[in-house]
This record gives sequence, C-alpha cells and structure tokens, in this order.
Amino acid sequence: MTHQNIMVMGAGGVGGYFGGKLSGNDNLNVSFVARGEHLRMIQKRGLIVKSVEGDFTVSVPASDDPSDLSAPDLILFTVKSYDTEQAIEQIRPVVSPSTQILPLQNGIENLPKLESAFSKDRVIPAICRIGVRIEKPGVLSHTHPGSLWIGERDGNLSGRLKKVQELFSDVGVSCRISTEIQREMWKKFAWNAIFNMLTAAENQTTDFFYNEGEPVDQLWKLAEELQLIAEAKKSGLSGKDLKDLIWETRNNGAFVTSTLHDRRRGKQLEYDAFTGALLRLGVKYNLRLPEYLKLHRKLKLVNEQL
Repeated sequence: MTHQNIMVMGAGGVGGYFGGKLSGNDNLNVSFVARGEHLRMIQKRGLIVKSVEGDFTVSVPASDDPSDLSAPDLILFTVKSYDTEQAIEQIRPVVSPSTQILPLQNGIENLPKLESAFSKDRVIPAICRIGVRIEKPGVLSHTHPGSLWIGERDGNLSGRLKKVQELFSDVGVSCRISTEIQREMWKKFAWNAIFNMLTAAENQTTDFFYNEGEPVDQLWKLAEELQLIAEAKKSGLSGKDLKDLIWETRNNGAFVTSTLHDRRRGKQLEYDAFTGALLRLGVKYNLRLPEYLKLHRKLKLVNEQL
C-alpha cells in the first residue's frame, strides 16, 4: 500500500497518535479531521505528541470538513461513540467504492453502524489498546504504548488485513491479526464496561475497587451481568476472560481510566456506549441487569452535572 491517502476522522488522542505515526511513512499522505481549538492549534503549529517513546510533532493538512482534504484510501475512524452518526454523515461524501474504514472506537455498537452505512466490505473490524489523551489543544500525552488488533468476522486472513498490518508495522506500531476479533472486541468492551464506568461513577482510580466489601463486590456483580449478555450474544467472551481482566487490572495500581479523566476535566462522558449498550441488549435478550441499570443512572446524573 504505497502513495495512499490516509484520513483520520477525529484526530484526538487515539486518532492523532496513530495518524501521527503513519505520517512518518513518506509513501502515505495523512490528513486530520478535528474541530475547535484543537484543530486551530494543529493548523498553527502541528500536533505535538509528548510520548513515552519519544516526543514528535505532526504537521499534516487538517480541517473540520473531510471534503476539504484529499480523497481517502483508508479512514481511521476515531471519534467518540456519541459522535458516530454525525461523523458517518461527514465522511459519506468522501467514501469511494475502494475506501476502507478502520474504526478504533470504544463500544460494540459502532461497527454495525459503519457496516450499515458503508457495507461490511468497506469496514475492517478492529480494536486498539493505548494510553493517550489530549493534554491541551494541539498537544497529546502518550503514556502507554499503542497496539492494534484487526480481523475478519469469519476469521479469514484476508488481503486487506495484511495490507493494513503492513502499514502500521512499517512505522513501528504493533498490529496483530486475530482470528477471533469479536472476542477481542468484547474483552476490551468488558474492561471498559467495568473499569471505565465504575471509576467515572465513583470518581476513584482502579485500585479503589479492590478494597474489601462493596467496592470489590461491584466488580464481580458487573462481571456476572456482563457474562449473561456475552453468552446471549454468542460473543466468545468466557467467564475466565472476565476473571483474568479483573485480576490483571489489580496490577495497574492507581490507574486513571479515560472516562475518569474526562469526568475530572469536565468533559462529556462516553458512558452510553457501555452501560446503555448493555441495557439495550438486556431488553433484546430479556435479561435483567440491575447493577448496570444503577450504574447507568448514576453516570447519567454525573454527566448532566458536568
């Protein structure tokens, strides 16, 4: 994949970092779609990335309108879940029959929305794991190395997967092909649905929830409800997966999740993509989720008060 146009739809933390890494390949023409003061600072002095792997600055074309930029061969779709529908309409005019879309978002409802809008042949199932956030407009703080998992729903090793893997590998980003991409997506979703949601609701770092009594009880109650939904959905997520992610997170110490960070900065919370999505699946499968219902209501209240 040479001399390609790569568009980052939503050049915040995730999109800015991965798009910035791709811009290091001279055969790729990268552009950013952003908005507000963040966009203005990118246009003025480039995107500054303060990284554990070495600081760098990204100077690429940037706009709030995808139509202003070169027609993309690949779109990194990295907007917050609550902006998905609007962003789909924004990119619709620039998505050609050959354009591929790589969504690196939270939640489990965005991929079907993109597939519905552009067809499964245009959208590559994917997840990312990374520690990165906007420190201030035009500046990212990158604290944990970034990695990607991509895959086809049927587990096949397709040509498009190999091409995307090569793109990222060429710039030093770990990109693995998974034959169980749905399970990988649900593992990430489960972690976020437990830890991002609890930390934001209680305004506590992850270590707080390993205290005896109600805090640690909450972890296991949410995991039980998640497992009910995961089994009904035939997601591939196992009870062992849930136990592992809970015990492994204990090793992270006083970790500040992205949603807790958003709460502390007074930013809109991306909670409906998790608690709301689970409650909608609960209705679909006729399953009661009392713990997630309480958590959803609490997060809604917190969000309204920001």
